[in-house]
Amino acid sequence: MEDQSSDVDGLVYALNELLNIQDVQELELASPNVEALVDTLHSLDIQESKYASSDVEKLESSFEKKGELLASWSELPPEFLYQVSEHFLDLDSSNFRATCKSWRSSAPIFRCRTLLDTPDFESPYNLMSLGVLGNKCRFFHPLKCNGTNQKDIPALLGARLHYSKKGWLLLSANDRRGDCHFFFFHPFNMIKIELPTNPYSFETMSFSSPPTSKDCFVIGIPFWGYEFGIVRRGEESWNIFRFKRSLPKGILLSNCNPILYNGRCYCLCESGELGVFDLNEYLRNPECQNSFHWTHIVPSEFPVELLDSVLQGYLLESNGQLFSVFELCGHAPCFNVFSLNPNKSRMKWHAVKNLRDQMFYVSAAGSFSETAVARGAGNKIYLPNVQDNRCVFYSLKKKMCGSFFSEYSTRTSTHGKEHTNCTWIKRTPATLDENLKW
Repeated sequence: MEDQSSDVDGLVYALNELLNIQDVQELELASPNVEALVDTLHSLDIQESKYASSDVEKLESSFEKKGELLASWSELPPEFLYQVSEHFLDLDSSNFRATCKSWRSSAPIFRCRTLLDTPDFESPYNLMSLGVLGNKCRFFHPLKCNGTNQKDIPALLGARLHYSKKGWLLLSANDRRGDCHFFFFHPFNMIKIELPTNPYSFETMSFSSPPTSKDCFVIGIPFWGYEFGIVRRGEESWNIFRFKRSLPKGILLSNCNPILYNGRCYCLCESGELGVFDLNEYLRNPECQNSFHWTHIVPSEFPVELLDSVLQGYLLESNGQLFSVFELCGHAPCFNVFSLNPNKSRMKWHAVKNLRDQMFYVSAAGSFSETAVARGAGNKIYLPNVQDNRCVFYSLKKKMCGSFFSEYSTRTSTHGKEHTNCTWIKRTPATLDENLKW
């Protein structure tokens, strides 16, 4: 009797193992084995077993219900699966595919219909990296599976990127005497425009409009922040102005580029304050005696206890609003975003939890915003980091970093290679007047 009891226990154990099957196809293949096991159990005398006949019937019923449940999920209408899969353009795709074999086989068919997988799809901005020495220029496309290419540009050898706007780059390079040369460069049309030299470089720089515009001017601020330089198209030298009223003691400018908006210059400080000075009077009448001072110092709303965790701050303008983005190390969430309205007399930072359909592209040499061009691409911050040749983004919805077409993800800090001499650039054709002179 003990041998028979052992046989019963073993058969029921085998039936329980079959109940652990998660995939409906495997469940269907196992069905004949279940029927054979149940028939064998019914034919045995199970009075001495620890299992009663009713227990066997319950196991058999559970198996049938499990099969019905898995089948119902695997047999969802293709139209419904298509609507669901349209939303999976990042890490959710792998979870969707792992649910069962039928979903795994259907996912590639549906995903190929999304914008991100079409071969001619382009992101509004691409990450352009010069590396430490320049010359070897690499482009990374954040919304493509294999979105990287390299181009040799000798004119950029040893150059430092400062800012990008409408396809134009602002760069600097030192000559043998130590003077700093500034120039515009259009990497898609290979056009170079020289600017006046200066005895020293600037820590942060920006320009108002493409150099082909008659209203273009360039501004540069050295790292000490006591003065700034400005040069307008048609001028042969830089105009250096010292601030009559400096920043308050203990407030230091960050290394991200300033934002020029409505004749004012906005500079983000390391601890989250915003410094503002007005250029309108100078732009209207450069010959007059101009007295520059910081007109506003917008207090930071950044949590004081997190200041030591800040790795980098970024500043950008989007739809008439200014946004500051802070990257944190060893903290979750690893990004904090704030916004303010620069048109109000009393400016104040407000925490932002959702970018909706906006795509933020951030780097120290240029940060920008665009409306999402594909489903699932919005509400994300695209970073100057690359993981396995794929751009890294931060999702405000999931509060984690990841990259498209990859299993990579993290909540506490960004991984991959951070490109320092880089900026986001928009592919915009240049129209150059043959008589153009700076």
